[in-house]
Amino acid sequence: MDLTETFLRKQRVYQGRYLRAEVHTVRLPDGKETTREIVTPPNAVGILPIDENEQVHLVRQYRSAIQQLTLEIPAGVIDEGEKPLETARRECSEEIGFLPEKLDFLFMYYHSVGFSTGKIEVYLGRELSALPAQNLDDGEFIEVITLPFEEAYQMALTGKIIDSKTLLAFLWYKQHFCI
Repeated sequence: MDLTETFLRKQRVYQGRYLRAEVHTVRLPDGKETTREIVTPPNAVGILPIDENEQVHLVRQYRSAIQQLTLEIPAGVIDEGEKPLETARRECSEEIGFLPEKLDFLFMYYHSVGFSTGKIEVYLGRELSALPAQNLDDGEFIEVITLPFEEAYQMALTGKIIDSKTLLAFLWYKQHFCI
């Protein structure tokens, strides 16, 4: 069975600094027309920074969308013309004050395929070199939390960590790098 929808037209309904929202009209496999609401955020990277002692460096910050504090891996939007690896290094150094000498691609995923085009590439950051301090963007308030990876992993399993990129990074690392 052909499940493909045919794109017919789109109407932009919102354009902000960070994202765009559109209504797409599509033809369904049965020939009927319907609409899809699509949000287009910029693509981003996440970094799982783990030091030589298997300590993971996370960021604690307030997230307005869910009105609560979260514990997450460092992450950020890929700037225009920037390569994902450059973004990963920049965000890691800015947010946690460590520069990863070694970055290995772990995986890529689309964070909400039902309505968003946004994708996140996740890297493993190793050989961390301490910098004098964080270099946060204006309006960015972040606390660095360093934990043994196993403790952080258990927090994820018990619902104390709820961020999708962080959960996926932990599961990926546990599956591929832990004995």
